This record gives sequence, structure tokens and C-alpha cells, in this order.
Amino acid sequence: MADFDTLKSFVDAAVEHGKDKIEGVIARGIASSGSQIRFSQNAIDISKRWDELRLELFMVIEGTKTGFSERSVTSIEEVKKAVDDTIMFSKNLPESMFFAGVEEATHSYRDLKGAYDDKIDDFTGIAPGFVNAAIDAAVSEGAKRVAGALKFSKEHSFFKSSYGPEGSSKVTNYDFNVRAFQDELDYSGQGLHCGTKPSQDEKAIVAAGTQAGQLSKQAIGAKQGEPGTYDIVMSPTVGANVLGSIPDAANPFAILIGISPLGDKMGAQIGPDFLNVTDNPWIPNGLACSAFDFEGTPTQQTEIIKDGVLRSFIHNTTTAKMYETSSTGSSQMLSLGEGLKMLLPNSSNLVFDNGSHTLEELKENSRPTIYVTSNWYMRYQNYQSGEFSTIPRDAMFLIENGEMKPIKNLRISDNTLRMFANVDAIGNDRKQIMWWEVPTPTFIPSIRVKDCRMTAATQ
Repeated sequence: MADFDTLKSFVDAAVEHGKDKIEGVIARGIASSGSQIRFSQNAIDISKRWDELRLELFMVIEGTKTGFSERSVTSIEEVKKAVDDTIMFSKNLPESMFFAGVEEATHSYRDLKGAYDDKIDDFTGIAPGFVNAAIDAAVSEGAKRVAGALKFSKEHSFFKSSYGPEGSSKVTNYDFNVRAFQDELDYSGQGLHCGTKPSQDEKAIVAAGTQAGQLSKQAIGAKQGEPGTYDIVMSPTVGANVLGSIPDAANPFAILIGISPLGDKMGAQIGPDFLNVTDNPWIPNGLACSAFDFEGTPTQQTEIIKDGVLRSFIHNTTTAKMYETSSTGSSQMLSLGEGLKMLLPNSSNLVFDNGSHTLEELKENSRPTIYVTSNWYMRYQNYQSGEFSTIPRDAMFLIENGEMKPIKNLRISDNTLRMFANVDAIGNDRKQIMWWEVPTPTFIPSIRVKDCRMTAATQ
């Protein structure tokens, strides 16, 4: 991985080369190294590692015309060419309909706690042992086959804006996803764990393997579930995907383009009075922690939902001006399609308050209840109204008359706003969830929701 002096010299060169040619430029250099260990059939089969030095450029040209590019660079000459290419390309673009400026004040930034693992370089050597221990834990719980992946990386970045702000950061992160199977694919279980300090989390990684193995064994004999209305107990994995979509939609851009159900809900009671969610870029172990956003605005904790009431949206400089408020330090370069990115507000770590109930207490219910441990393919029929469906995967159970029986082949077909309002009880087992179904890191416990509609998986 490139040293920090090289990283800084590239960013400085980019700003110096571009600032006199256009109205403004923000350059961000990111030196990263990462590893992935994949395993299947109870054994590691692929291990790969990569290093990269990437330059991101955001440019303001002729008032409201903006451009963005990113590429790997290895020399000052390549940096200057990247700047020139981006200017030439951006001048041919139309004026942006969604840009009203960037941060222009300089700031000092807070030190983040728990964002960097000082033993990350040593972890490369011991990571296969962690993976094998998780595989063994799943097998010892009765799994026949175990598969999954462990990814981990470190990143050192430096940014500089021709408007004044500049800063640097160091972070590490990892995510571990393990699935365990019986002889029939329907009998499976999943375990997830993620964080910023992998060298300290062997027990948690092994516990994910244990959970996957246990669930796969408990799923044996799963019968076709009956469509109907049930209370649902959601694991953190499912809750992060389904219920986490509501605070994640507290985004002005999502509202303006019609993909958020919260457009007219500010100040409204959208959940029970014991439900609170914060956008927290400083929470220890959070995968999206940052002291400043892409523009250089200091980040802050934002109370999205308090006592069940929608209190705030997140903002960058542009949306803050549109809403006549202040930026929450939530500006990021976000992809809107192949090769297209825009400077937009985006969530950091969504944090649900922990509850007071154990998982067993959530399951103890007088009404027919389904416990869902995993879900895939959340799809919306209507983003603005919140109509969606998603398919429970891996172990799922019907809890009735004190018995927990494995079932399969049902689909959750409901409305995210209605389900959020119907939260009945919150567990005390909060954990961070981030995987391909949940791209926004979300700290959330198990949660029970009343009166959810379950349909046949083939519908």
C-alpha cells in the first residue's frame, strides 16, 4: 500500500493543477489493501489480496456544471492527466439540476475511536485460522456443508478542496458471511458478523459459524408454510433490511426523485413511542464512521426518529440550502448507474436503540408468530407507498402454542411504513449488520412486528 506522503502529494498535485482552470476542485486519494478468503464444502478454496491507490475528483465548472471521475494512479503525471481528462469531459456536460455549492469553511475534525485495527497487517496470517474455526463450529453443530467468505481491508485517505477544507483518515473493516447446509438445500442457516477490528473478533466470527450450523440443523424437516397474517420476529439481519429501509429513506434526494415513503411524514408518528433511530458516524466499530464528509463538512449525529416521530433528514450542502437548514455532514459521491456519480446526502451508520426483551421473550407470544432469520431479494412494488415483498431464506419457524416448527416457502408481502408502525417489541441483542442485502451499516436488535402479511413464495 502506498505511503501517506505519496498519497498526499498526489492529492496536492491534483488540486494545484486544477484550481486555476476551473471554479473548484475536490480531490480525494485513497490507498487501500484488501483480502478475501472464500470457502465451500467445509474448506478454504480461494484466497486473494489486492492493493490500490485511487484518485477521486469532483469538479465545479461554470457555476452549476459539475463532473466526477475516479481512477488508479501511480505518478504525478497520471494525476495531472486525470485532472485534464475530467475537466475536458465535464465541460461537455449539461448544468447540474441538483447542485447548490459545497463546503467552503475550514474545520478541525474529531478523532474517531475504534475505527482502525493496529494489528490488521498481522491479521492476514491468522485470518485462515479464524475461518477454519468457524467452519468447524458449524460442523460441530450438525452442518453437513459450510460455505461463505471473509473480507477485510485497510484504507488510508487524504482529501483536499480548493475551497479550503482538507483532512485525512485511517480505517479498517471486515465482514464475515457463513451459510451452513444439510443434505437438502432447504435446510440451511446463516451467520453474519462485521466490524472494524477483525483481530479482536475471533469469538464473534466463530459464533457466526455456530449460529449457522445450529439453524441449519433446526431447519430439518421444514414444511410448507401457510399464507396468512402473522406476527413476525425478525432477526437483526432481517430487521436491518426491512425496518432499516425507513430511516435510510430520510434523505431529501430520495424524496425528490420519488423513491422514499417519507416525503410528507416530517413530524409524524411513524413508529411506536419506544422506537429511536440515529444516524451516527462516530459509533465505535461502525463500518461507515467518518469525521468529515466528501465536501469536508464535519459529520454529526442526527436524530432521525425520536419516540417514533420522524424528526430529521440527513443533508449535504445542496439539500441543506434547498430545505433552508444546515448540512449534517452527510455528503458522499454516490453511484446512480454505470459510470455516473453525483454528490448527494447518504446515511452513515443507522443505529436503533436497544430494547429490553430477550429473543426468547420476543418469541413468547399469544398469537401465531413466525421467526425469520434471513431474507433475500427485497423488491418494491411502490417506493413512495412502501409496498414491497421479500423472500425469507435459511431457517424460518412457526411458533404456535409454545412450539417452534420449521417452515419454508413463504414470502413477506407487506408495507414498510405499516410494519414500522406495527413494531410491537424490541430485543436487547443489537448487532451491526452489513452485507449485500444491507449496504448501509445498521445497528439493530431482533424486533417483533404485529400483523404481517405472508404469501406463498411462488406468488
